[in-house]
Order: sequence, then C-alpha cells, then structure tokens
Amino acid sequence: MKIDIANVQRMLEWVKTKLYLDSLAVNAARRTVKRGQVYRCNFGRGIGSEMQKDRPVVIVQNDIGNINSGNTIVIPITHDASTLPCVACITPQMDSNGNVILDGQANASNIMCVSKARLGDLICTLSPSDMKAIDAVLGKTLGIIKYYADIEKQLKDKLEFIEKIKTDRNHAQDQISEVKKILGLPEDTDLVEHFKKSLDKQQQVE
Repeated sequence: MKIDIANVQRMLEWVKTKLYLDSLAVNAARRTVKRGQVYRCNFGRGIGSEMQKDRPVVIVQNDIGNINSGNTIVIPITHDASTLPCVACITPQMDSNGNVILDGQANASNIMCVSKARLGDLICTLSPSDMKAIDAVLGKTLGIIKYYADIEKQLKDKLEFIEKIKTDRNHAQDQISEVKKILGLPEDTDLVEHFKKSLDKQQQVE
C-alpha cells in the first residue's frame, strides 16, 4: 500500500482539531441553533468523496431536536454546478453593505448529523421560500416525497369535492329562491313548513 505522506500529515492535523472540538462538545450542546439558520461548519477530513473542510451549512433539524440534542442535522451549501434533483439553489444573501455573504446550492445528498461543536459563526437565516425548496429536494433525496405527493393528491381531490358540493348547494339555493318568487313567498319562508301547512289545509277541506 502506497502511503501519501502529505495526506497523513493533513489527517494528523485534523485529529488535533478534532480533539479540540471534542473538548468543546459539552458546552456546545447548550448552544441554541434554529432550523433555517446557516453556519460555518468544520467537516475536517473525510473519506473518499465525503464532505470536507470548513463550509457553510443550513440547519434542517426541527427546533425541538435542536433544543434537546447536542447534535443537529445539516445540509452543506456548495458551489458545485449541478442540476441533479438533490440540489436546491440558494437566494444570494447580502450584508448591510451589499456584499454577498452566501450563495450557491444546498446539496441534500450530503445531509449529515454533526455535533454543534463543529459549528462556527452564524452567517444568515434563509427565507421560507429557500427552505421550502430545500425541503423538496430533501424529500426526493430521502425517497419520501412520494408519500407527501399522495397526501397532496388526496387533499386536492377532497378540496375539489368540497367545491363541487358548494356549487351544487348554491345551485339548489338559487332554485329554491326561484320557486319562492313564483309562489310569491318572502325569501325567508321555510318551504317545508309552507307545503306542510298547505297540505294540511287541503286535507281539512277534503
């Protein structure tokens, strides 16, 4: 096996950093992070094509988990040019001087659970529309989007059925109003009671 000395040195440097981050883990566990926030994250050295280095990440774990756990779930934001369904483009974020502080794509295929000790400074908070796009690619990546698609179709069918019932009801009300006009009855007349009384009178006459 050929050993890359330079890579060994990088791995050893990462071990030192990792030990330092581990020493921060207990205090970092109490840190408050929220879904949709973007932080710097020290991924360190990975194996193969795993995410590496210091990169921005967006928090995708729910806030109950963020409060009660020393870990959180993140998706890295990169500048890899990709049109894969696992990627969502991020709206460029600016600072108060108009400088770009964040842009790129959230790659849901690299979703990871990390210790809060890996997180650096807060960069920004993404908009609801950006998070909606990330949730969509996350659902596709994890293979759960079909369940939401089925639920959405069921909801759509029910809403269409409700609209049909409303249309039929309005049509029936229009017909009832027309009958009242023909009979010369006030609009607030109860037709059932009116016909009952008419029938009773007719039976009494007979």
